[in-house]
Amino acid sequence: MVTPFDTRPAVDSLPGSKIREVANAGMGRGDVLAFWFGESDEVTPPAVREAAQASLQAGETFYSHNLGLPELREALAAYTAALHQPVGVDRIAVTSSGVSALMLAQQLLLSPGDEVVAIVPVWPNLTAQPQILGASVRRVSLRPDALGRWVLDLGELLAAITPRTRALLVNSPNNPTGWSMTRAEQSAVLAHCRRTGTWVLADEVYERMWFGPGEDGCAGCAPSFLDVAQEDARWWFVCLPSGSPGAGFAGPGQAAVAGPRPGLGARGGLR
Repeated sequence: MVTPFDTRPAVDSLPGSKIREVANAGMGRGDVLAFWFGESDEVTPPAVREAAQASLQAGETFYSHNLGLPELREALAAYTAALHQPVGVDRIAVTSSGVSALMLAQQLLLSPGDEVVAIVPVWPNLTAQPQILGASVRRVSLRPDALGRWVLDLGELLAAITPRTRALLVNSPNNPTGWSMTRAEQSAVLAHCRRTGTWVLADEVYERMWFGPGEDGCAGCAPSFLDVAQEDARWWFVCLPSGSPGAGFAGPGQAAVAGPRPGLGARGGLR
């Protein structure tokens, strides 16, 4: 019997967040270092706060384009092109946060009963989202090598991705391990996913928190699927850096997702 207070089993079965549990216990205590959320201890810079205040004072509080302000999308396209190969404005959508960008992409791709593969460990939201949507998650684990560095068994990952796999979830640079997928691994994964018809959903919000050498001319950021994806490729979505984790300061979230024209373009007309 269904009662007004019944909730979906897919949501009820999700484990509680240990990060949130620790945060709730430690907030407000001066003797505890706040290492729980993926945010800096730096407040939002004055320029960002002042721009937000000016926007409110100017009355910019009405609905805007579904995919984001055109001038903002143009700026994001230019920013991205300075780091990677060009991405057209028509392939960029602005969202309220990185989590929102990832959830919107998964809502666009996944149906109940679908299978996704995820590289783990990873921050829990990324694997909880497909479960909320009724998909199953198959996990491929990173493992420490003899020097304690987290590494990926590429053969194991490719074997896990089959024609049944609707999407691959990759968080690189990775939270919490710091592992990053190499350019060669990205190329191999993308080629394999094209063969199996699998979407690649790459969460790259930490790409500027990169202290390794540049690969193939990519300086100042981690290797990205944007560097290996073809302009006409259908099989990828990339979550671009968002305010807090991507820029190294706390504050109002904003993120963008780059993806295929048919997928994003059609959604720009929805209410």
